[in-house]
Amino acid sequence: MSLPLRLAFAAACLLPLAAPAQKLFKCVDAKGKITYQEAACPTDKEQKKVDTSHAGKTDWDRAANERVKRSQEAAEAEAAYNDKRARIENEKREEQRKKEDAYRKKLLEQAGNEAPPPKAKK
Repeated sequence: MSLPLRLAFAAACLLPLAAPAQKLFKCVDAKGKITYQEAACPTDKEQKKVDTSHAGKTDWDRAANERVKRSQEAAEAEAAYNDKRARIENEKREEQRKKEDAYRKKLLEQAGNEAPPPKAKK
């Protein structure tokens, strides 16, 4: 995994920690009108605290997740490309080795059919 990819992944993991939990209050006035606000309700209104711990993901979270997903897909695609490239290179090397072996075998067969060179006199 490359360094920029690791940094992007670490940043994406830390994003949810950066968003502080906010309080949300549901206020009901005397006429039954419901309002939601971040500040506590005035004393003349009924107040209920709304649980926001399981609220949906924000745009920032979705964007961070999308970036991580794209980074992972790019890394997988790069790994697949490198594997395919290595496999093709190995096949080419093997084919070249076989051609060279066949050529050497042919030379040895030709040399075996020829008369041996004369021996040097001492």
